[in-house]
Amino acid sequence: MSDMKDSLKTLHTRVIDSRDGYRNAVEDIDDKEVGAFLHRMIEERETFHAQIHETLRAEGIEFGEGGSTLAAAHRGLMDLRGAMSSGGTGVYAECARGDEKLLESYDAAIEATGGHPEWSFLTEQRAKVAAAIEAAKAKA
Repeated sequence: MSDMKDSLKTLHTRVIDSRDGYRNAVEDIDDKEVGAFLHRMIEERETFHAQIHETLRAEGIEFGEGGSTLAAAHRGLMDLRGAMSSGGTGVYAECARGDEKLLESYDAAIEATGGHPEWSFLTEQRAKVAAAIEAAKAKA
């Protein structure tokens, strides 16, 4: 059970990291197409967060609302800002790279919650993240 809780709490944090990364990126984007993509990803991650948040609460699992220190450091190093200087392709490539890390957290959480129907929505969320990665890679 602890492995399941840890995996879910990690996933919750990574979804927050993803959402916050997209929020950070959209602040500096002038390209309308890239901006529209980032806004869609923010909205999607907010929906994912809300669903995970509510299910964690219903399960009685305590969790934090902040992102990870690692993500804060990543944003602090301004990797995405550097990618932005190379135009939309750099932004898309950085988005795909970041979301590939998110997929790892989904995989761990899906494995840990296997057989728990209240967490079955994670598979659909994971598929949407994978589709976002493919869309970003196609633009990169």
